[in-house]
Amino acid sequence: MSVSTRFRQIAPIIISIGIIAMAAHVLMGTLSRIHLSDVISTLRHLPVTSLLWGGLLVVTLYGALAFCEIKIAQFMDGPVSPRRAALALLLAAPIGHAVGWGAVSGGAIRYRLYSAVGVRPLDIGKMVLLAAIPYPAALGLLLGISLVIQSDAAATILHISEPVARGAGIALLALHLVYLTLIAVRRGPVSFGRFALTLPSPKLTTLQYCVGIAEVCSAAGVLYVLLPTSASVSFIVFLGIYVMCILTALASSVPAGIGVFESMILLLMPQIAPAALLGRVIAYRLLLEVLPLLLSLGLFVLYEVWWRLPGQRARALKVRAARGG
Repeated sequence: MSVSTRFRQIAPIIISIGIIAMAAHVLMGTLSRIHLSDVISTLRHLPVTSLLWGGLLVVTLYGALAFCEIKIAQFMDGPVSPRRAALALLLAAPIGHAVGWGAVSGGAIRYRLYSAVGVRPLDIGKMVLLAAIPYPAALGLLLGISLVIQSDAAATILHISEPVARGAGIALLALHLVYLTLIAVRRGPVSFGRFALTLPSPKLTTLQYCVGIAEVCSAAGVLYVLLPTSASVSFIVFLGIYVMCILTALASSVPAGIGVFESMILLLMPQIAPAALLGRVIAYRLLLEVLPLLLSLGLFVLYEVWWRLPGQRARALKVRAARGG
């Protein structure tokens, strides 16, 4: 094994360890100054209207994702009904986010539901890939827009010069422009050695970007509506902060970015008292992650019970026989 190959294998591990170590250092330093009673007090005194707005944004987020999953199933032109596609998303997204490596863990959920009606493994893999595109695409696009529009605020937060912040934003937007141009002009598959990737249609790509933007903005909005008025930060600036926290959490490979996300948000929003901010992040995680996870687990149990009914098994066998599976 060459040195370059070995480095490519261990580089992600080194990066993850470095991010986790940095997050642990920030958290330990911050938590040493926080009293648990202050965090609990923050949770107890959160405005009900803020919690209701947060819940509405969570519903919006999962509704957009379910709609995208239905359109992907229609794009693949397989036997997956809109109801099954929506169910697959409502199970795969919360569980995949909690377990980590959403494309793998969420992909396993999709395989369970889609293979039952005769979808071939290769087609399931394509659906998983198409469903994974909106989130990172929107993260990069929104971060680029935020860095360009609010380069002065981003420079202050990141401790870099304004031209560097604006240049990074322009570079990100340029990458998206290249991808969208490729989507618009390329009709055949893109080959990488022996692997060929069929690009989504321009119509589906537009939908993926719109859904991804809705997902990221809704998720950021959940935390934003919980922030105190003293935060004094516009949503577009906060969106850039949120995206940077999410990207750092994703790079750490820690399930749900636990600890890493918190350390970054505490680091980038020093104008809010740490105890007050941490309490609001906990409420954000309860609304966006814990409640959907509990609901998806309950829904998964109900699905397994329903699918084991004799009539459902017989229907699945007929579908597989019709497809030659």
